[in-house]
Amino acid sequence: MGLTAAVRRDENGEWGLEGGAMVLADDGMCLIDEFDKMNDNDRTSLHEAMEQQTISVSKAGIVATLKARCAVVAVANPTEGRYDPQRTFAQNVNLTDPILSRFDVLCVLRDESDPVQDERLADHVICSHRRSHPDATAEDKALTPKLQLKADHVEPIDQELLKYYIIYARQSIHPKIVDMDKDKISNFYKDLRAEAFRSGGQAMTARHIDSIVRLAEASARLELRQHVLAKDLDNAIQVTLESFIQSQKHQVAEELRKRFRRYEVKANPIDTFVALLEKMLKEKHEQLRFTMRKTPDLSEVSISTSDLVRKIEQLDLDLVEAEAFMRSSRFLNTFKMAGEKIFRNV
Repeated sequence: MGLTAAVRRDENGEWGLEGGAMVLADDGMCLIDEFDKMNDNDRTSLHEAMEQQTISVSKAGIVATLKARCAVVAVANPTEGRYDPQRTFAQNVNLTDPILSRFDVLCVLRDESDPVQDERLADHVICSHRRSHPDATAEDKALTPKLQLKADHVEPIDQELLKYYIIYARQSIHPKIVDMDKDKISNFYKDLRAEAFRSGGQAMTARHIDSIVRLAEASARLELRQHVLAKDLDNAIQVTLESFIQSQKHQVAEELRKRFRRYEVKANPIDTFVALLEKMLKEKHEQLRFTMRKTPDLSEVSISTSDLVRKIEQLDLDLVEAEAFMRSSRFLNTFKMAGEKIFRNV
């Protein structure tokens, strides 16, 4: 049966119809791994399912149309084992434009070397194995990762609550589009399609207009609202834009971010400054690792406030908001000051 459907003989020699993964996932989600390993004929059979949400079968005298109303999340690996940012998405992954255009969003997940993150991950795995070992002692069971970063501003959602929240949103919330800014969608689609023809990257088709509408509805559903607001449309456009930019070469992507900045949703200033500090500390850590020829301890990594101010001015960020951020509890819980230097709290 595979992904769609197949006709098979039963024990009595009678022909019978059996549904594949997409039929069984009707009204749910279908997750497909190793998507790039499928042959072209199998991928072509998904075209109808992903566009019409039905699967037509006409074999051995059986003519039927099966429902496949499911979201598809597919994972593919780069052709050469590692994603090359100097090439487009289509050049990195062995997938055709017809199948790629049927996905609302393309996400590029890159495996990058980060000594701090790698050490933290290894520490977490080792602690997890020691705690769950059958012969673990009380000391082993109380073990916690050494490099766990503080995130006092984040309040984790209980897993049971999250499960019921998602179930309620899917069953009870059906957002309606009352007054959508059609001109904004039209201009965005026109500009993005022209850029796709000029620079390559993800092929933009009329299907992506439907994608923007679906993403806007999903944004409203996430906040348990029955109506789609302007901010939902802005979020959907930004997700679509980021998907398109990620499919470009690295040099082209940076140019596109500047050119389409008018479509970006203004982020929370606090999140912007946290991301900036994290990036600067990471770059400094890499610099120290190269010069010292060893991985320095996190306590040795710092940036000066003068460097931070210079970076803020280069990015045209608000210095007043930056000063307010450095007095906030988020900054005090995440970072620490020593004179004119800023360190990461660990």
